[in-house]
Amino acid sequence: MFSVESLRVCVGSFALEAFDLTVSKGECHVLLGPSGSGKTTLLRSFLGLLPVQSGTIRLLGRDITAFPIESRGFGYVPQHLGLFPHLCVRDNIAYSAKARNVPIDLFQPVVDGLIEATDIRGLLERMPHTLSGGERQRVGLVRALASQPHLLLLDEPFTALHENLRQELWELMRTLQRKHQLTLLLITHDLREAYALADSITVLLGGRVVQQGSKEEVFSRPKTPEVARFLGVENILQGRILKRDALAWLVDIAGIEIPITAYPPPSNTALEQGDVWVVIRSEEILLASAQTPSASDTPLRGTIRSIHPSYPQWKIEIDVGFRIFASVTRHQVEEMGLNVGSSVQIGWKPQNAQLLRSHQQQSE
Repeated sequence: MFSVESLRVCVGSFALEAFDLTVSKGECHVLLGPSGSGKTTLLRSFLGLLPVQSGTIRLLGRDITAFPIESRGFGYVPQHLGLFPHLCVRDNIAYSAKARNVPIDLFQPVVDGLIEATDIRGLLERMPHTLSGGERQRVGLVRALASQPHLLLLDEPFTALHENLRQELWELMRTLQRKHQLTLLLITHDLREAYALADSITVLLGGRVVQQGSKEEVFSRPKTPEVARFLGVENILQGRILKRDALAWLVDIAGIEIPITAYPPPSNTALEQGDVWVVIRSEEILLASAQTPSASDTPLRGTIRSIHPSYPQWKIEIDVGFRIFASVTRHQVEEMGLNVGSSVQIGWKPQNAQLLRSHQQQSE
Protein backbone atom coordinates (compact mmCIF):
# COMPACT_ATOMS: atom_id res chain seq x y z
CA MET A 1 0.00 0.00 0.00
CA PHE A 2 2.72 2.47 1.12
CA SER A 3 6.37 1.60 0.70
CA VAL A 4 9.76 3.25 0.96
CA GLU A 5 12.81 1.67 -0.62
CA SER A 6 16.48 2.51 0.05
CA LEU A 7 15.65 6.08 1.02
CA ARG A 8 18.47 8.49 1.77
CA VAL A 9 17.66 11.93 3.11
CA CYS A 10 19.96 14.57 4.64
CA VAL A 11 19.46 17.66 6.78
CA GLY A 12 22.77 19.45 7.31
CA SER A 13 25.22 16.90 8.70
CA PHE A 14 22.40 14.54 9.72
CA ALA A 15 21.63 11.70 7.31
CA LEU A 16 19.28 8.74 7.23
CA GLU A 17 20.60 5.97 5.02
CA ALA A 18 19.01 3.02 3.20
CA PHE A 19 15.61 3.33 4.92
CA ASP A 20 13.02 0.71 3.97
CA LEU A 21 9.39 0.53 5.07
CA THR A 22 6.18 -1.21 4.04
CA VAL A 23 2.77 -0.30 5.47
CA SER A 24 -0.20 -2.48 4.54
CA LYS A 25 -3.74 -1.22 4.01
CA GLY A 26 -5.63 -0.77 7.27
CA GLU A 27 -2.43 -0.90 9.34
CA CYS A 28 -1.08 1.61 11.85
CA HIS A 29 2.69 1.77 11.61
CA VAL A 30 4.57 3.78 14.23
CA LEU A 31 7.94 5.47 13.76
CA LEU A 32 9.17 5.38 17.36
CA GLY A 33 12.23 7.10 18.76
CA PRO A 34 13.51 9.91 20.99
CA SER A 35 13.98 13.50 19.85
CA GLY A 36 16.74 13.75 17.26
CA SER A 37 16.41 10.18 16.04
CA GLY A 38 15.19 11.16 12.55
CA LYS A 39 11.43 10.63 12.80
CA THR A 40 10.41 14.11 11.65
CA THR A 41 13.07 14.13 8.93
CA LEU A 42 11.52 10.97 7.50
CA LEU A 43 8.00 12.35 7.73
CA ARG A 44 8.98 15.57 5.94
CA SER A 45 10.59 13.55 3.17
CA PHE A 46 7.43 11.42 2.80
CA LEU A 47 5.38 14.61 2.50
CA GLY A 48 7.73 16.08 -0.10
CA LEU A 49 8.85 18.91 2.18
CA LEU A 50 12.43 17.62 2.11
CA PRO A 51 14.17 16.39 -1.05
CA VAL A 52 15.53 12.86 -1.01
CA GLN A 53 19.04 12.09 -2.22
CA SER A 54 18.11 8.61 -3.40
CA GLY A 55 15.46 5.95 -3.03
CA THR A 56 11.78 5.62 -3.89
CA ILE A 57 8.49 6.45 -2.15
CA ARG A 58 5.43 4.58 -3.44
CA LEU A 59 1.73 4.82 -2.63
CA LEU A 60 -0.64 2.21 -4.10
CA GLY A 61 2.25 1.04 -6.28
CA ARG A 62 2.76 4.49 -7.82
CA ASP A 63 6.13 6.26 -7.53
CA ILE A 64 5.34 9.58 -5.81
CA THR A 65 8.93 10.50 -4.87
CA ALA A 66 8.89 13.67 -6.98
CA PHE A 67 5.22 14.58 -6.50
CA PRO A 68 4.25 17.86 -4.77
CA ILE A 69 2.60 17.47 -1.38
CA GLU A 70 -0.92 18.19 -2.66
CA SER A 71 -0.68 15.37 -5.22
CA ARG A 72 0.56 12.60 -2.92
CA GLY A 73 -2.80 11.44 -1.58
CA PHE A 74 -1.87 11.92 2.08
CA GLY A 75 -3.82 13.29 5.00
CA TYR A 76 -1.66 15.09 7.54
CA VAL A 77 -2.15 15.96 11.21
CA PRO A 78 0.85 18.04 12.37
CA GLN A 79 1.87 18.34 16.01
CA HIS A 80 0.36 21.83 16.30
CA LEU A 81 -2.59 20.97 14.01
CA GLY A 82 -2.33 24.10 11.82
CA LEU A 83 -6.03 24.97 11.83
CA PHE A 84 -6.72 28.15 9.85
CA PRO A 85 -7.45 30.81 12.50
CA HIS A 86 -9.69 32.89 10.19
CA LEU A 87 -11.98 29.95 9.29
CA CYS A 88 -14.65 28.39 11.47
CA VAL A 89 -14.53 24.66 12.21
CA ARG A 90 -16.94 23.82 9.38
CA ASP A 91 -14.81 25.67 6.81
CA ASN A 92 -11.58 24.26 8.20
CA ILE A 93 -12.94 20.75 7.69
CA ALA A 94 -14.15 21.51 4.17
CA TYR A 95 -10.88 23.13 3.08
CA SER A 96 -8.79 20.03 2.32
CA ALA A 97 -11.56 18.31 0.39
CA LYS A 98 -12.28 21.44 -1.67
CA ALA A 99 -8.57 21.97 -2.34
CA ARG A 100 -8.40 18.45 -3.80
CA ASN A 101 -11.64 18.84 -5.75
CA VAL A 102 -13.39 16.01 -3.91
CA PRO A 103 -17.02 16.01 -5.12
CA ILE A 104 -19.54 17.09 -2.48
CA ASP A 105 -21.54 13.85 -2.81
CA LEU A 106 -18.39 11.91 -1.81
CA PHE A 107 -17.19 14.43 0.74
CA GLN A 108 -20.31 15.20 2.76
CA PRO A 109 -21.41 11.68 3.82
CA VAL A 110 -17.89 10.89 5.06
CA VAL A 111 -17.63 14.17 6.95
CA ASP A 112 -21.08 13.72 8.50
CA GLY A 113 -20.04 10.31 9.80
CA LEU A 114 -16.76 11.66 11.17
CA ILE A 115 -18.52 14.57 12.86
CA GLU A 116 -20.83 12.16 14.64
CA ALA A 117 -18.00 9.77 15.57
CA THR A 118 -15.88 12.57 17.05
CA ASP A 119 -18.81 14.43 18.65
CA ILE A 120 -17.96 17.87 17.22
CA ARG A 121 -21.32 18.84 15.70
CA GLY A 122 -21.73 21.55 18.31
CA LEU A 123 -18.39 23.10 17.33
CA LEU A 124 -18.96 23.64 13.60
CA GLU A 125 -19.58 27.40 13.75
CA ARG A 126 -16.87 28.15 16.31
CA MET A 127 -13.44 29.65 15.58
CA PRO A 128 -10.27 27.66 16.40
CA HIS A 129 -9.10 29.99 19.18
CA THR A 130 -12.28 29.21 21.16
CA LEU A 131 -11.65 25.45 21.21
CA SER A 132 -10.02 23.39 23.94
CA GLY A 133 -6.98 21.23 23.16
CA GLY A 134 -9.07 18.08 22.84
CA GLU A 135 -11.63 19.83 20.62
CA ARG A 136 -8.86 21.09 18.32
CA GLN A 137 -7.45 17.55 18.08
CA ARG A 138 -10.81 16.16 17.02
CA VAL A 139 -11.28 18.90 14.42
CA GLY A 140 -7.75 18.29 13.11
CA LEU A 141 -8.46 14.57 12.68
CA VAL A 142 -11.75 15.18 10.87
CA ARG A 143 -10.16 17.77 8.58
CA ALA A 144 -7.32 15.38 7.69
CA LEU A 145 -9.78 12.55 6.95
CA ALA A 146 -12.36 14.64 5.08
CA SER A 147 -10.68 14.22 1.70
CA GLN A 148 -10.50 10.44 2.21
CA PRO A 149 -6.69 10.16 1.99
CA HIS A 150 -5.05 6.86 1.13
CA LEU A 151 -2.64 7.33 4.05
CA LEU A 152 -2.93 9.49 7.17
CA LEU A 153 0.33 10.86 8.61
CA LEU A 154 0.25 11.93 12.26
CA ASP A 155 3.16 13.87 13.74
CA GLU A 156 2.93 13.50 17.56
CA PRO A 157 -0.58 15.01 17.55
CA PHE A 158 -1.45 14.04 21.14
CA THR A 159 1.75 15.15 22.91
CA ALA A 160 0.45 18.38 24.50
CA LEU A 161 -2.70 16.82 25.99
CA HIS A 162 -3.21 15.55 29.53
CA GLU A 163 -3.17 11.82 30.15
CA ASN A 164 -6.90 11.07 30.35
CA LEU A 165 -7.65 13.02 27.17
CA ARG A 166 -4.78 11.35 25.33
CA GLN A 167 -6.11 7.90 26.20
CA GLU A 168 -9.59 8.95 25.10
CA LEU A 169 -8.24 10.11 21.73
CA TRP A 170 -6.16 6.95 21.31
CA GLU A 171 -9.35 4.93 21.64
CA LEU A 172 -11.12 7.25 19.19
CA MET A 173 -8.27 6.85 16.71
CA ARG A 174 -8.42 3.06 16.93
CA THR A 175 -12.21 3.13 16.52
CA LEU A 176 -11.96 5.31 13.39
CA GLN A 177 -9.19 3.13 12.01
CA ARG A 178 -11.20 -0.06 12.38
CA LYS A 179 -14.45 1.47 11.09
CA HIS A 180 -12.92 3.14 8.02
CA GLN A 181 -10.00 0.74 7.43
CA LEU A 182 -7.61 3.68 7.75
CA THR A 183 -3.94 3.30 6.97
CA LEU A 184 -1.90 5.31 9.47
CA LEU A 185 1.72 6.34 9.89
CA LEU A 186 2.25 7.78 13.37
CA ILE A 187 5.34 9.60 14.62
CA THR A 188 5.85 9.45 18.39
CA HIS A 189 8.44 9.20 21.16
CA ASP A 190 5.85 7.93 23.63
CA LEU A 191 6.06 4.21 24.40
CA ARG A 192 2.50 3.96 25.77
CA GLU A 193 1.09 5.74 22.74
CA ALA A 194 3.00 3.42 20.40
CA TYR A 195 1.74 0.36 22.24
CA ALA A 196 -1.85 1.65 22.28
CA LEU A 197 -2.03 2.43 18.55
CA ALA A 198 0.59 0.45 16.63
CA ASP A 199 0.18 -2.70 14.62
CA SER A 200 3.83 -2.55 13.61
CA ILE A 201 6.79 -0.42 14.67
CA THR A 202 10.08 0.96 13.39
CA VAL A 203 12.46 1.97 16.18
CA LEU A 204 14.85 4.81 15.26
CA LEU A 205 17.84 5.66 17.42
CA GLY A 206 20.54 8.13 16.39
CA GLY A 207 19.42 8.24 12.77
CA ARG A 208 19.44 4.45 12.40
CA VAL A 209 16.71 1.86 12.13
CA VAL A 210 17.58 -0.47 15.00
CA GLN A 211 14.50 -2.70 14.90
CA GLN A 212 11.41 -3.15 12.79
CA GLY A 213 8.53 -5.58 13.25
CA SER A 214 5.15 -6.20 14.84
CA LYS A 215 4.28 -4.37 18.06
CA GLU A 216 4.37 -7.62 20.03
CA GLU A 217 7.75 -8.63 18.61
CA VAL A 218 9.42 -5.26 19.20
CA PHE A 219 8.19 -4.80 22.76
CA SER A 220 8.68 -8.39 23.91
CA ARG A 221 11.86 -9.26 21.98
CA PRO A 222 14.15 -6.21 21.62
CA LYS A 223 17.10 -7.07 19.41
CA THR A 224 19.81 -5.07 21.15
CA PRO A 225 20.50 -3.68 24.64
CA GLU A 226 20.02 -0.12 23.33
CA VAL A 227 16.54 -0.97 22.03
CA ALA A 228 15.67 -2.71 25.30
CA ARG A 229 16.86 0.34 27.27
CA PHE A 230 14.81 2.73 25.11
CA LEU A 231 11.75 0.51 25.53
CA GLY A 232 12.02 0.86 29.30
CA VAL A 233 13.47 -2.53 30.22
CA GLU A 234 15.14 -2.05 33.61
CA ASN A 235 16.96 -5.37 33.89
CA ILE A 236 19.70 -5.46 31.27
CA LEU A 237 22.34 -7.56 32.97
CA GLN A 238 25.84 -8.09 31.67
CA GLY A 239 26.95 -11.69 31.87
CA ARG A 240 29.17 -14.34 30.35
CA ILE A 241 28.10 -17.74 29.05
CA LEU A 242 30.16 -20.45 30.72
CA LYS A 243 28.60 -23.42 28.94
CA ARG A 244 25.50 -24.57 27.16
CA ASP A 245 23.61 -27.84 27.25
CA ALA A 246 20.43 -29.01 25.53
CA LEU A 247 18.17 -27.08 27.90
CA ALA A 248 19.93 -23.96 29.14
CA TRP A 249 22.88 -21.64 29.15
CA LEU A 250 24.93 -21.37 32.35
CA VAL A 251 25.59 -17.64 32.66
CA ASP A 252 27.90 -15.89 35.10
CA ILE A 253 26.38 -12.59 36.30
CA ALA A 254 28.57 -10.72 38.80
CA GLY A 255 30.18 -13.97 39.91
CA ILE A 256 26.88 -15.82 40.33
CA GLU A 257 26.25 -18.80 38.07
CA ILE A 258 22.67 -18.87 36.83
CA PRO A 259 21.09 -21.39 34.44
CA ILE A 260 18.99 -19.46 31.94
CA THR A 261 16.55 -21.05 29.54
CA ALA A 262 15.91 -18.30 27.02
CA TYR A 263 12.81 -18.72 24.88
CA PRO A 264 12.81 -19.09 21.97
CA PRO A 265 16.42 -20.31 22.02
CA PRO A 266 18.68 -17.94 20.07
CA SER A 267 19.86 -19.69 16.92
CA ASN A 268 23.10 -17.74 16.54
CA THR A 269 26.12 -19.92 17.32
CA ALA A 270 27.90 -16.87 18.74
CA LEU A 271 25.89 -17.56 21.89
CA GLU A 272 27.69 -20.81 22.54
CA GLN A 273 30.12 -19.00 24.82
CA GLY A 274 31.21 -15.47 25.65
CA ASP A 275 29.80 -12.13 26.75
CA VAL A 276 26.03 -11.62 26.61
CA TRP A 277 23.27 -9.44 27.99
CA VAL A 278 20.43 -11.00 29.95
CA VAL A 279 17.25 -8.96 29.37
CA ILE A 280 14.18 -9.34 31.63
CA ARG A 281 11.37 -6.83 32.13
CA SER A 282 10.77 -5.88 35.75
CA GLU A 283 7.11 -6.88 35.45
CA GLU A 284 8.22 -10.41 34.51
CA ILE A 285 10.21 -10.88 37.72
CA LEU A 286 8.46 -13.30 40.10
CA LEU A 287 8.81 -11.96 43.63
CA ALA A 288 8.07 -13.99 46.76
CA SER A 289 8.95 -13.92 50.43
CA ALA A 290 11.98 -15.96 51.45
CA GLN A 291 9.72 -18.61 53.03
CA THR A 292 7.32 -19.06 50.10
CA PRO A 293 7.88 -21.91 47.62
CA SER A 294 9.15 -20.32 44.41
CA ALA A 295 7.25 -20.47 41.13
CA SER A 296 10.58 -20.27 39.31
CA ASP A 297 12.92 -23.09 38.36
CA THR A 298 15.92 -20.97 39.33
CA PRO A 299 15.07 -18.86 42.41
CA LEU A 300 17.58 -16.33 43.69
CA ARG A 301 17.56 -15.03 47.26
CA GLY A 302 18.23 -11.42 48.06
CA THR A 303 17.43 -8.32 50.08
CA ILE A 304 15.23 -5.37 49.20
CA ARG A 305 17.39 -2.25 48.91
CA SER A 306 14.73 0.30 47.96
CA ILE A 307 11.02 0.63 47.26
CA HIS A 308 9.76 3.28 44.84
CA PRO A 309 5.99 3.93 45.00
CA SER A 310 4.46 4.75 41.63
CA TYR A 311 1.33 4.11 39.59
CA PRO A 312 0.12 1.60 38.57
CA GLN A 313 3.04 -0.47 39.92
CA TRP A 314 5.73 0.04 42.54
CA LYS A 315 9.38 -0.55 41.66
CA ILE A 316 11.34 -2.80 44.03
CA GLU A 317 15.16 -2.83 43.90
CA ILE A 318 16.64 -6.12 45.10
CA ASP A 319 20.24 -7.13 45.77
CA VAL A 320 20.77 -10.79 44.81
CA GLY A 321 24.52 -10.37 44.38
CA PHE A 322 23.70 -7.93 41.60
CA ARG A 323 20.97 -5.30 41.31
CA ILE A 324 17.66 -6.33 39.80
CA PHE A 325 14.23 -4.64 39.68
CA ALA A 326 10.74 -6.08 40.09
CA SER A 327 7.40 -4.33 39.50
CA VAL A 328 4.52 -5.13 41.85
CA THR A 329 1.26 -3.50 42.87
CA ARG A 330 0.80 -1.58 46.12
CA HIS A 331 -1.52 -4.37 47.26
CA GLN A 332 1.26 -6.95 46.79
CA VAL A 333 3.69 -4.79 48.75
CA GLU A 334 1.25 -4.56 51.66
CA GLU A 335 0.12 -8.21 51.47
CA MET A 336 3.70 -9.51 51.48
CA GLY A 337 4.81 -6.99 54.12
CA LEU A 338 7.69 -5.80 51.93
CA ASN A 339 10.08 -3.28 53.43
CA VAL A 340 13.62 -2.14 52.84
CA GLY A 341 15.77 -4.92 54.30
CA SER A 342 13.19 -7.68 53.74
CA SER A 343 14.56 -11.02 52.56
CA VAL A 344 12.91 -12.19 49.35
CA GLN A 345 13.42 -14.57 46.48
CA ILE A 346 13.06 -13.82 42.81
CA GLY A 347 12.88 -15.77 39.57
CA TRP A 348 11.31 -15.65 36.14
CA LYS A 349 9.64 -17.91 33.63
CA PRO A 350 11.92 -19.22 30.85
CA GLN A 351 9.99 -17.45 28.09
CA ASN A 352 10.56 -14.09 29.78
CA ALA A 353 14.36 -14.12 29.73
CA GLN A 354 16.22 -13.05 26.63
CA LEU A 355 19.89 -13.42 25.77
CA LEU A 356 21.47 -10.82 23.50
CA ARG A 357 24.94 -10.79 22.08
CA SER A 358 27.37 -8.21 23.40
CA HIS A 359 28.22 -5.18 21.27
CA GLN A 360 31.56 -6.73 20.34
CA GLN A 361 29.90 -9.91 19.08
CA GLN A 362 27.32 -7.94 17.12
CA SER A 363 30.11 -6.10 15.32
CA GLU A 364 31.87 -9.29 14.23
